[in-house]
Amino acid sequence: MKTISSASATHVGMVRSENQDAVGCFPQDNPDIFSPRGQLFVIADGMGGHAGGREASRLAVETMQKAYFGCSRPSIPDCLKLAFKVANSVIYEKSLFESQLNGMGTTCIAMVIQGNSVSFAHIGDSRLYRIGEHSIEQLTDDHSKVAEMVRRGMITEEEASVHPERSMLYRAMGVQPDMQFDLLNGIELRPNEFYLMCTDGLTGVVAPDEIHKTVLSTPLQDVCSALIDLANTRGGPDNITVQCIQVSGEDSSFQKVIDKISFTKKK
Repeated sequence: MKTISSASATHVGMVRSENQDAVGCFPQDNPDIFSPRGQLFVIADGMGGHAGGREASRLAVETMQKAYFGCSRPSIPDCLKLAFKVANSVIYEKSLFESQLNGMGTTCIAMVIQGNSVSFAHIGDSRLYRIGEHSIEQLTDDHSKVAEMVRRGMITEEEASVHPERSMLYRAMGVQPDMQFDLLNGIELRPNEFYLMCTDGLTGVVAPDEIHKTVLSTPLQDVCSALIDLANTRGGPDNITVQCIQVSGEDSSFQKVIDKISFTKKK
């Protein structure tokens, strides 16, 4: 049977005066992925001034938890959709009635592991990676102006990394009454893999191959801090938040069973 373990850490970085990121894992006291709603992991990177960014990311994580686990719809993707829409409305409406919060918004990734399946909803430029022994795969697309320019072949990845508008988003949670977000479900949960969620405070200065190497060479309880330390040694220009989930257990596929059978050569 597959099981999961997780760890998370967040840091203000070396330049910013406060941390506007937020992170959560729910339920906190029960890691059972075979419960009806499974395990919910959320990460958010706020924007919109000091008060606004901090409040938007906090509301995103808090509201996602309440709306997802309070959802009565039958499927996990439907509950993720509902939770995303509720969180967007809560942030947007609060920004309308409190002048110091006008224009606030946030990135958000919400990932659910239930049974043998992974689902996630995503908006903004925080990222979700799937990491195996020999690979690291970015499961999310950055909703930023510069990332879209790369996808259209207008600039290279190298040019994007130093582009002055690389942090400009064209999608974010809470800035409009309605939003477009990405949703993917039915990803197979495979043993001996990791899922890593992070804000752009990490990916802006640490390359995917470095993330891959660190995750595979560091104990789970230390991996998030190790990645944050690496980002801070490179200037830590933004808040940095990392959440890492490790999948353990046996692969019950036919090939794995065959590989374990001991054969005796006939004389």
